[in-house]
Parts: sequence; structure tokens; C-alpha cells
Amino acid sequence: MDENKDEYTRKELEALLEEKVAYLKELEQIGKDSNYIHELGDIALIQLQLELFKESEKNYMLCLKHFQKQKDRLGQAAVYGVLGTLYYKKGDYKKSIEFYEYAFEIYDELKQTQEQITCLIRIGNSLIKLNQYDKASDILFECSALCSDNNDMYNLLDCLGNLIQIYETKENWDIIFELYKKSLEAFKELEDIKGIIVSYFNLGILKKRENDLNQSVLYFKSGTNHAIDSNYTELILKGLSYVGEILVYQGEMNEAKETYIKALSIAENIKEKNSILQIRILLNSLGLDEEEINKELATYTHSRKN
Repeated sequence: MDENKDEYTRKELEALLEEKVAYLKELEQIGKDSNYIHELGDIALIQLQLELFKESEKNYMLCLKHFQKQKDRLGQAAVYGVLGTLYYKKGDYKKSIEFYEYAFEIYDELKQTQEQITCLIRIGNSLIKLNQYDKASDILFECSALCSDNNDMYNLLDCLGNLIQIYETKENWDIIFELYKKSLEAFKELEDIKGIIVSYFNLGILKKRENDLNQSVLYFKSGTNHAIDSNYTELILKGLSYVGEILVYQGEMNEAKETYIKALSIAENIKEKNSILQIRILLNSLGLDEEEINKELATYTHSRKN
């Protein structure tokens, strides 16, 4: 049975559950062997997806007893993990942590790195829900190290995203800056251009917060250049707006005006009405009237064609 609930409507899941319960009764006549347990696990998963937590928990506990009897450590770990998910969905985060820890212990013993990473991320998420930010950050830093050692960039980004969330609540901008730098490295490793662009923008925003305008504009320009190279129009507009704003703070009015004219040209090409209005207002604030804006725009467009 596919674990992706989105592929099934509630009605389809209910029909599938009915069908599997009937089949389980047939298997019961033969005996509660591994086929029976496999089917019971499928039923428990459907019940979990239907949020029939009590029934799902009961069936998973039966599966767990079977795996314990068989001394099947991987089977036990899988059930502990899914019970961790069940309690997380129920909002019982303490119990969720308990079961993920049981699963982690077995995966650690059996050197199942990928599963260890999954458990640590989920323990971290539960600790965040309990507002236990120090414990959560310890777990997520441990997880980040494991991801880095095993070149698992996707889960590393998941960990970093959660850590950023924690340190934003603490307003610890220095650590957030380092986390964004690590995110940028991971996105580069994955050649995820949008991730790279957004990371540069986030670094620029943090440097702007510190009033380090020179460093801020460099990050914004890097992000914008990547957006231009990849032709991500929305991100180009966002980047040019960031760059223009910093140039105004730096008193580089001519360069700021040129940046905003470039942004206006792009916004008009894609007929982005809100951006057109905002950029024209910004150019007005720099002392240009509508006639001057149109003249500058025509000059820029002409120079682009030649």
C-alpha cells in the first residue's frame, strides 16, 4: 500500500480498509504468520491516514509483539518509527519522542544511517513543538553533522531550516547567518538555483539588519546575477529591488536610479502591475517625475536593443 495519503481520497481509503479487513479475516484462518502481520501493518497505516489513531495504535502494537517474538530488530524499529508519527499526529509530542528514540536506538545499533537521520529530524520537530529549543537544536546539530558526513543534502537542508526557525525565535542572528551560509553550500552542492538565489537574498537581509551595507549589497547582487543567468524574472525583480534599496542607503542615487529603471523595464515586459507601480513610486522618491521616468526607460530599452 502506498504511504502517500494524497493519492487516495478518504472514500477510497475507507473502501480499501474494508477490503483489507475482509482479507485479514481470511488470512486468520490460515494462521497469524508473516503474511497476516504484513496485511495488519497495511491496515494500521490506512487507519493512521484516516486518523483512526486508537485502532491504528492497537494494530501496530500487535505487529510490534510479532517482531519482538521473531527477534526482528528492523521490523521493531519500523513500528516504533511509525508509532512516533502516530503520536506526533495526535499532538502527543512527548510520546512521539519516546518512540522515535526507541527506533533510533535500533537503527544506530544496526548502522542504518538514513533511518537514524529521519528519527533525529522528527525528534527535533517534536521538541520544537514542545518549545524545548535548546534540546531541539542539540538534536538537529547532531543530525546536520550526520547528514554532512553522509552527503545527504536534502535532509541537511531540512535540519538547517528547522534550526533557522529555532534561532529566529531566539533572535540569534549570528547563528542564523552561519546556518544560511551552510544552506547556500548545500544548495550549490545540489545545483538548486532557486535555493542558491534565496540563500544569497537571506544573507543580504541579515547583513542589512547589521547595517553592513557593503556586504549586504554584494549578497543581493550575487543572488540577482544568478536569477538573471537562470531567467527567474520574479527573483530578478526582487533582487534588483533589494540592490536599489541598499544603494539608496549608501547615497549612490545614480546607481540606484539605474537599478530601478532596469527593474521597471523587466516589470513592464512581464506586465507586473504591482511592481510597476511600486518601482515608479520609488523613482518618484528619488526625484524623477513621470516624464523623466519614461525618458530614462526609453533610453534604457534603446541601449538594450543596440
